Amino acid sequence: MATYKNNPDPQPKNVDEAYFYKHIRSLSERQVTWIQSYLTKENVSFINIGSTGRHEELIRQLLRQDNFKDLVDESYLAMSKNLVSERYFGWLTDNLRGQIFVLNILYLEYNYNSFDQSSSNLMGEIYLFFDNKNSTTHVDNKIILLNNMEQRWHIVFEKENYSKWLNEKNTEQIEWTREYLKKDGKYNNLFRDVISPKDIRSMVLVSLDLIDCPDYNEAKNSYINHIPTDRKERIIDKMKKAWSQQKYRDAGKTKKPYHLPLTKGTKHKLEKMSQVQGISETTMLDILINRFYELDYVDVDGKDLY
Repeated sequence: MATYKNNPDPQPKNVDEAYFYKHIRSLSERQVTWIQSYLTKENVSFINIGSTGRHEELIRQLLRQDNFKDLVDESYLAMSKNLVSERYFGWLTDNLRGQIFVLNILYLEYNYNSFDQSSSNLMGEIYLFFDNKNSTTHVDNKIILLNNMEQRWHIVFEKENYSKWLNEKNTEQIEWTREYLKKDGKYNNLFRDVISPKDIRSMVLVSLDLIDCPDYNEAKNSYINHIPTDRKERIIDKMKKAWSQQKYRDAGKTKKPYHLPLTKGTKHKLEKMSQVQGISETTMLDILINRFYELDYVDVDGKDLY
C-alpha cells in the first residue's frame, strides 16, 4: 500500500495536466465517488465529497500528496477488484419497474435498509449498495448477485400476464388498480408514492411482480423453469374480474332486450356464476364478454385487433 506524504502546497509546480485528464477527469462520477470514498478510508481527507465538482476536488486533494501517482495507481487497482462495470447494470437503465424490483429484493433478502426511500434516483441507490458492499466481497461475487437478480426479473417479466392488461394509456384503470392493491394489502409501500401515471403503473406492476417471487433452484443452479403459483394467478384473476365489474357499474348504459339462446349446460353454469358473484345473469354475461374481448381482441393500446 502506498504511503501518504502530505504536501503543504496543494498546487506544486510543473503539474502534468495530461496525467489528470487521463486518470481523473476521464472517470465517471460514480468512479470518482468510489475513489474518494476509498482514499478517505485510507486517511486522505476530502473537504468536499458532495455531488458537485468531484473531479476537481479529487485532483486538489491528490496534489496535496507528494506521491499522488502511487495513490492513483493503488486506487485503480482496488477499484478493479471492487467496482462492478456499468455494463452489468444496463438492463436497469430507464427501467423503473426493474429498479423497484431490485431494491425490494435487496431490502427483503439482503437487509439493505439504508437507502433513501424518497429518492427520485433509485438507480443511484442501487449503485450505492453494490459500490459500498463490504470491501472483502470481490467484484465477481457482486456480478453474480446482480446477474441472479436480472435472471429473476426476466423470469417474472416473461411469464406475467398483467402488464398487457394494464393499459399504459388508461389512467383511470391505472389509478383504480393502485387503489385496489392498496385496499388488498398488496401495493408496494417501500417507496414514496408517485404521481405520474407512467410511474404509478410501474409501481403497480412491480407490486404484482413481487407476489410469490421466483426462488433460487439450488439443484439447477438457476431460476429457470419457475412457474407462477396458483395463489398469484388467483390474485390476478380476482383483480381483473373486479375491474370488469367496476367498468360495468360505471357504464350506466341502457340495455336493449336481446334473446341469446344457450344450451342447458351453459345456462346452468351462467346461473351458478351469477349466484356466486351476487349479480344478475345479464350482468354476468356482460362482464364475461367484455373481459375476454379485452384480453384477446384488443392490443396493448386498447385498439381492436380485428
